[in-house]
Amino acid sequence: MASNPTACPARARVMLRRVGIVILILLAVVVLAVGGRCIYAYRDRHPGYSLKIEINGAASAADPKPLQAGFARVKITPDVSNPNRPVWLAGFSQHRAATAVHDDLWAIAAVIDDGHTRLGIVALDAIGIFNDDVIEIRQRLPSDLKLAHTLICATHNHSTPDLMGLWGPDPFHTGVDPEYRRLVIVSVIKALTEATKALQPARVAFHEIQVPADGLVADTRKPIVFDPDLRVMHFKRADGDQTMGSIVAWANHPETPWGNNTEITSDFCGYLRDALEKGVIIEGRQLAPGLGGIHMYVNGAIGGLMTTHPSTAVRDPYLDRVFQQPSHEKARAVAHQLASRLLPRLLDTNVQTTPHAPISIRARTVLIPLDNIAFMAAPVLGLMDRGHTGWNRLRTEVSLVTVGDASIAALPGEIYPEIVNGGIERAPGGDFDIDPVEVPPIRQLMPGRVKFVFGLANDEIGYVIPKSEWDRKPPYLYGSARGVYGEVNSVGPETAPILHKAIAELCRPASE
Repeated sequence: MASNPTACPARARVMLRRVGIVILILLAVVVLAVGGRCIYAYRDRHPGYSLKIEINGAASAADPKPLQAGFARVKITPDVSNPNRPVWLAGFSQHRAATAVHDDLWAIAAVIDDGHTRLGIVALDAIGIFNDDVIEIRQRLPSDLKLAHTLICATHNHSTPDLMGLWGPDPFHTGVDPEYRRLVIVSVIKALTEATKALQPARVAFHEIQVPADGLVADTRKPIVFDPDLRVMHFKRADGDQTMGSIVAWANHPETPWGNNTEITSDFCGYLRDALEKGVIIEGRQLAPGLGGIHMYVNGAIGGLMTTHPSTAVRDPYLDRVFQQPSHEKARAVAHQLASRLLPRLLDTNVQTTPHAPISIRARTVLIPLDNIAFMAAPVLGLMDRGHTGWNRLRTEVSLVTVGDASIAALPGEIYPEIVNGGIERAPGGDFDIDPVEVPPIRQLMPGRVKFVFGLANDEIGYVIPKSEWDRKPPYLYGSARGVYGEVNSVGPETAPILHKAIAELCRPASE
């Protein structure tokens, strides 16, 4: 029988159509799967949440009541003994599992009450905590704590478990252990609860102590601008000179043992807290007296990058010995440098204190556009558990708190010191070639005599870089042959202008 010469091409066309339909169906399935994954990953964890607090301390000033303060600490050290459940350390690179515990990690809480308003502050030995987790903590706090506002800060320690997801075994697996994350959240709640129960009449003194950056901190990105000084709230019992606790703010990355360290440690933050409480004790010798009480370390403007670099030699003033190579001893030397400046001031019984410190609180939710491909991909890949309030839009927050003569600007992420203290440049080679946007500097806008900046407060969004210094494309800043570090771990170039505008608005008197 004769064959039909048109049959084969017809069958081929039918086959091609069928293959094309199958491919289209498969593509549709892939698109739907990826789309569904994106929708789930980017979902808002707290839909409708928006922070707006306006508490004026004028009422407290007009009707002064005795100041109260309470401190507490709760251990958040992970278990590193199970080889089948590694603890991934954050801050340097993937696949850095903890091998031992050198010293414990803590959630340290302070609660301050002026008789009208109650403020809670927590400092975590952690790389960072997301705003979603902060909101969860607030929603789970017992109502009888009567906390008007909470500031939950991370020290940004690089020898602590990953709480963000970027430092797991490899680039495609998260480093966050859900059980450890739950432990941290529960521990913050417990610390605030215990600090509230510990409230008792107090007196407070505010200190600002100059500290030269040389021999302590290096700025590894131009322009060279530091936030080097110590600021302290020192609380004593109302009926004597007994120290209840202190809140110490400084600006430096706690990464002193550096990237080869695999031991859990609270770095110089822990050594400093111990020195303030117990005194300086080395090999059983008491080299300086302590204050007693519970002490909190809060980090400040550490962007830029403020760090005790391996090239920075640090002298321990109590041992009269210089440490340059990264080590726990070098971290202790950093702490001793700070303690040698703090202890004489805080041990001075002639320092004026006050039993009245009116509290004002202004706080706002802020929405920031996300312009970082890696941060966009991380939730989809399951690395970063953080929601969006809209397409490529993150929820974060800023707060301005005053406590008597002191003020606190609570800012998310690692803000560059030039935004805080001044010195932003129209950097040659910058992507935007514009005059500085984030002016005047934040401290110039803040009220009060002693002006604290709490970085990594209520969120970690990475580096907060002045827009005129933003640089992702060649030519690079200041004629550099290669790209500078910072932008890869930043939400985007609009972050700093938005945050500066938000805190500036809070710094304006409410009457304006």
